[in-house]
Amino acid sequence: MLKSLTILVSDQKSKYETYFSISAMEDMILKGMIGVPMHLGHDMHRPIGIMKSLGIFFEPHLVQNIGVSFIPENDEEKDDILRFKKHIHLSHVVTHVNENQDKLYNEVKSKLKGDYKYLKNSTLSILNNDIVKRFFPKLKELSDDEKSGLIKISDLETEFDYKYQGIFVHKKLPLCIFCHQYFRRSLSRLNNFHYFFLDELLSHKHNIDITIKIALDWDMIGYAPDVLESMEFEYWFGPKYNNDINQITNGLTKYSTDEFERNYYGISTTEFIWKSNNELKEFELEELRENQSPTEGDYYGCRYVHSIYDTSQSTFIHFDGAIRGYDSELYFQRIDNDMNEFGRKSQYKKLFRVDGKLELKDWKSLLTTYMQDNPLIYEYFGVTKPLTNLQSNDEDETPCSHSVLVPNSMNKEDGLKFLLSYHDKNTQYLNYSHAVSIYDSMKINDVQVDIIEDEIIELKKYLNTQGKNLFIEPNTLFVNCKDEYWNIPCIFHGIENPKDDLNMTVSGLKLIFSKLLERKLETIISFTISWNDEEKEVMLSCIGHVENLYNWLQSFQEIPLHREDIKIWLEKQRTYLNNTFQSKLNYPPLQNIIQHDGVLYIKRKLVGAEFNLKPYFEEETLKCSMTFPDDGINYDEVRSGKIQPTMFYINKAPKCSICSDDYFNCIHSKLFNNQCFINIKEMDGLTFYWTDKIAK
Repeated sequence: MLKSLTILVSDQKSKYETYFSISAMEDMILKGMIGVPMHLGHDMHRPIGIMKSLGIFFEPHLVQNIGVSFIPENDEEKDDILRFKKHIHLSHVVTHVNENQDKLYNEVKSKLKGDYKYLKNSTLSILNNDIVKRFFPKLKELSDDEKSGLIKISDLETEFDYKYQGIFVHKKLPLCIFCHQYFRRSLSRLNNFHYFFLDELLSHKHNIDITIKIALDWDMIGYAPDVLESMEFEYWFGPKYNNDINQITNGLTKYSTDEFERNYYGISTTEFIWKSNNELKEFELEELRENQSPTEGDYYGCRYVHSIYDTSQSTFIHFDGAIRGYDSELYFQRIDNDMNEFGRKSQYKKLFRVDGKLELKDWKSLLTTYMQDNPLIYEYFGVTKPLTNLQSNDEDETPCSHSVLVPNSMNKEDGLKFLLSYHDKNTQYLNYSHAVSIYDSMKINDVQVDIIEDEIIELKKYLNTQGKNLFIEPNTLFVNCKDEYWNIPCIFHGIENPKDDLNMTVSGLKLIFSKLLERKLETIISFTISWNDEEKEVMLSCIGHVENLYNWLQSFQEIPLHREDIKIWLEKQRTYLNNTFQSKLNYPPLQNIIQHDGVLYIKRKLVGAEFNLKPYFEEETLKCSMTFPDDGINYDEVRSGKIQPTMFYINKAPKCSICSDDYFNCIHSKLFNNQCFINIKEMDGLTFYWTDKIAK
């Protein structure tokens, strides 16, 4: 699977004026550990992968819920995604049926006829042929009175109130009914409605100048007390257009999508026609789809609009929307002909109708939201299209060496960042009070080996003085990089109630950081601590300048172990970050420091073979010669020495300057004992990485 990080939600207001609390985000990461299916364009019939919640990422003035997306790369993985999607969907429905305890069934069982099944979309619903007509015969009479089968909103609201998003709730019974399924994406009940349009259309229901009629879904009835509003974070809006209708030239205009739009939205072309009849201007629109409607058999369902504008009154007197349906044979004929040449040969289902005096601005906004997911509407009216997160307006810029070679670069003024994540319960190190549980790795002679940065020995030595041992897997190699970045590996606390052990680790980190500050070092450090809470592992990973980390650890008494206490503690940490640091959002970019296992990690970049690096000694100083590749990157910072190659090596047989014993196992510490330092007797695996902070 192809894995990538995704920002799901944040504590900042979205374009729809919504934001998420820390408590809500914490709930999301707990429930999202198993993962949920991802769908292209919110269409449940277009699964493209799995999204798993990774954690809550804190930085000054911003808190974000981060997820990891898994995208299949072959047919076998695609089949796995489909099986997972079906399992999740079935489990979701079964869970809600059980929670409902037959409340919906008992309300409607007298009207059930033949086979029925449960659906869960906004609320638990039962799908049964014509059940709404049998349960509410007056609605059937009202629709039968209309040639189109539509119902006036004013008549509908004698028994029902419009809730939102295509749902009408009965005034007395705990039941709700729905707008026609063809208002939904792909015309499918498994999808949400195009509810931007429905909510906007129903906002005009008290306008005495117009009459609104709408089509209902006669086969679906839901349980009203459990209705929840859906949230789709895709910004679609009714923009402000030029209001001069009279100047529009009559005739047909056809717009086609580009390759991305065709794949993402499933639309190939949209045709627009204006015709004049004395003082009336008539408008028609039809979109042509790329694929058949997934639940309708051999059926291409294409949205259609018809409107009449009265130039003498400068207002629309009629506006309706429908679905034109074609079987394959007829559809292939349709796409070879323009709309005005093909005629009315389709199956036709009218969805709504507005008559009276509809203002031009309202018509344009309603037209746009009815055609949600069709960017050609914006193009036709000469308005900038809304872009998805997969598109960008940014022009290509010449990349600089800093962002390319040291993408993890961080300084004191960048504040600090931390990530709280939940994982499957750690059962591997339950017998250890302190254990390194996550290792980096490298290949030596085609063999993958575990490695950790050798500075971790200072924490191990501190814990030894407290009567504790930091367990490190045998055969782990200790490496050193001669720069001012330091990755402290994940320290897992394995006993059942690790409060004291966790506090001891934090005390050790504070002491180590204070010693670094005494030496006036500018080290950027990442560290991770974890423990089990019930059936999950809690992982807290942090990164920042050593002074910022030290001051932060000093600002609170202890890190809570359990979920409810953690949520309260997180609120306090957000306040601390916001009050202490200036905003420096997404720097370094989160994808350069957040790893998929929940660890914040400084991932250095190797000096590649394209630089032809050649180290040499001159006056007992290691220097390097290199050439710069012609790859379009600006290497001025390398030429000036702001960015340099630095040594990375395996530290073999280090000796203590005081006792001459193996430094990794002796009692002395270069941080805690004066005159103590490491004599490097042997090194291996010499490699060079880029850095902007050479070790002092």
